[in-house]
Amino acid sequence: MEKYQSLHVGLGPIGREIVTAAAKSGRCEPVAAVDISPEIAGRSLAEVVPTEGVPAVEIMGDLAEAARVAVERGATVALVATGSRVEQVQEQFETLMAAGLNCVTTCEEMVFPWLRAATEADELDVAAREAGVSLLGVGVNPGFVLDLLPFVATRVCQTVSAVYATRIVNASLRRQQLQAKIGSGLDPDDFRARAAQNAIGHVGLGESAALLADSLGWPWDNIEQSIEPVIADVAVKTEYFEVKPGQVRGQAQKLRLTAPQGIIELELTMALDEPSLDAVRIEGEPPVDLMVQGGIHGDRATAGTVVNFVASCVKAAPGLRTVTDVPLS
Repeated sequence: MEKYQSLHVGLGPIGREIVTAAAKSGRCEPVAAVDISPEIAGRSLAEVVPTEGVPAVEIMGDLAEAARVAVERGATVALVATGSRVEQVQEQFETLMAAGLNCVTTCEEMVFPWLRAATEADELDVAAREAGVSLLGVGVNPGFVLDLLPFVATRVCQTVSAVYATRIVNASLRRQQLQAKIGSGLDPDDFRARAAQNAIGHVGLGESAALLADSLGWPWDNIEQSIEPVIADVAVKTEYFEVKPGQVRGQAQKLRLTAPQGIIELELTMALDEPSLDAVRIEGEPPVDLMVQGGIHGDRATAGTVVNFVASCVKAAPGLRTVTDVPLS
């Protein structure tokens, strides 16, 4: 197994999980790290992520300087866990790629950035090609359960007329940021008002549908989405929230993509005390029906996708890539 020297960008909960996965898997050797938080910058990576195999490199506060140092130490790839929106991270990618680093990122919109940020996506593609590197968005959702997994399952089908994929997440077991993001403890009307302003809700459901459709050779410009609160019938208590009956304990999002060749329907429910499950059903010849009892853990699986796609990203042709057009090994 080939090991790659890596720069780690962003050391929040997911970024730290990625460092842990890199050390445990042996696929990456962290040689530099950067985070803008004054509570983290200047400390040792081994102190912030106390996992066996994590080196005691200093966490830097300047991205350009960290990229320069990482390349001097042999790094070929940056593992980026910062923003969810392309507009938040475009400049970061341009800095990293200009330094000669391939980039694997957990930015949700980067799984298929042409859906919401086509201009920026084209600019990043040009920048990657000019630098001779690749840029790849990965994750468990988006990036695997509702897009890559269904696409791989369709590879046994002679024909496909419909794809149905469902992800249900017990958010009680997840980090505080996610429990807040799904509206835990809000009044239902407040939830709906925030949803109408796109201030709440999971980022990436549309990207999953568009990526899946594009990978199947279907058009992806006819998408309808909805989001509704999941209301608590009884009191729910987690480490971070106490939700009363009648308050919001999560969110339920639905999406339908219609194409001449068929339909794609995706459902994502993330709620406190909701039993986890992942399922894929394909109507085709032959049909396919898959289910993952207990679901796939989001944070650990996201970190797993990052380190497992490093080799694919580094070896891919320069440019902006997707998880369905790079090798899986």
